[in-house]
Amino acid sequence: MKGIIAEALEQVQPKLEEREKIINLRDNILEKIKALEMSTFESKVVGSIAKGTFLAGTDIDIFLIFQKGSDLKKEGLAVAKKILPNGKELYAQHPYLRGEIDGVGIDLVPCFAIEDSTQSVSAVDRTPFHTDWVISNINGLENEVRLTKQFLKAVGAYGANSAVGGFSGYLVEILCIKYGGFLNLIKEMSQWRPPIIIDKMETPESPIMICDPVDNKRNVAAGVTLKGLGTAVLASKSFLDKPSHNFFFPKYKEREFQGNLTSIILSLPGENEETVMPWLQRQGRKIYRALHDFEPIAWNANMGSEGYIVVETGMRKLPEIVSHKGPAPWEDGAIEFLKKYPNAILNNEKLEIGKKPKNQTIEDVVKSLLPNAIVKEGMCEGAKPIQRVPWLD
Repeated sequence: MKGIIAEALEQVQPKLEEREKIINLRDNILEKIKALEMSTFESKVVGSIAKGTFLAGTDIDIFLIFQKGSDLKKEGLAVAKKILPNGKELYAQHPYLRGEIDGVGIDLVPCFAIEDSTQSVSAVDRTPFHTDWVISNINGLENEVRLTKQFLKAVGAYGANSAVGGFSGYLVEILCIKYGGFLNLIKEMSQWRPPIIIDKMETPESPIMICDPVDNKRNVAAGVTLKGLGTAVLASKSFLDKPSHNFFFPKYKEREFQGNLTSIILSLPGENEETVMPWLQRQGRKIYRALHDFEPIAWNANMGSEGYIVVETGMRKLPEIVSHKGPAPWEDGAIEFLKKYPNAILNNEKLEIGKKPKNQTIEDVVKSLLPNAIVKEGMCEGAKPIQRVPWLD
């Protein structure tokens, strides 16, 4: 195991050339900001670049910190465009500008200056406090954080956006600091069973509850879904059972499907992957739930010029007549059900009748939910197959 971890660590550390490129580019951007000679805001490098926990291919995040009352969209983006004139305006929970210089992604994010990290105005105002907290507490665990990020990224549990529902970079840093590094954290994770209450909080219940160190009223793991958590737990157990380099750098293999494949093509409500992909994921979950009578097995979503959802089901078409279960004799509605269906019988404890299904085909179900969707049998061009668990290869 030690050899595998050492080999992975060597790979996850950005090469000297890339580190120097990132640092020089960061300094050049800060110089451009300084040259504007504007006193309406301050700049601050945040995120993994500032903390020293970044992986290869990372972006540079620079915050433009304005006083409360400023118009972040108007004033903040105006300043950002002076630095990245060809940048693209994006909106998640806040407006920001994304661009690229020499192949490196740059995010310029306007936010408000706050003195108390528990009193944020916009969604990102705490981020500078997060950066400062990690820098003050990381104590040489930078590479342990890198290992953990790469591990979770490889198994599909890294990223707090709703399309992934996994662990944010900040959450990984907190957990590595709390448990003392990658291997200790993996051992801890392998024993987790939701809900994991690391800190008791008066917030909506989540699979994991852990206080944000700079705001004890905020659950820093609120974005972790049961699927994201389950992926991390299963991968941790598997790694401890049979360590492999594949947990860090998997070779993806196409999964052999076991049923009927159907492709669903949707027009996208925009181009920004950060907002469109979560929307597409929601449609996938909605369709998958609605196909419960078709013995659904798995589903997958991806986006290109259009949105694609692939579903795998045991059945493609329902019989002419299917079982329709009613209430038990002692439940409300039993008499009404019998009056409506006089041919119903009492099967075990419930009334039951055979009737024609409301939607007999997968296309019928999809069209009832999304009338403009295009439904095709098999895997259509542009759609991606459902992946198998990568570390088991």
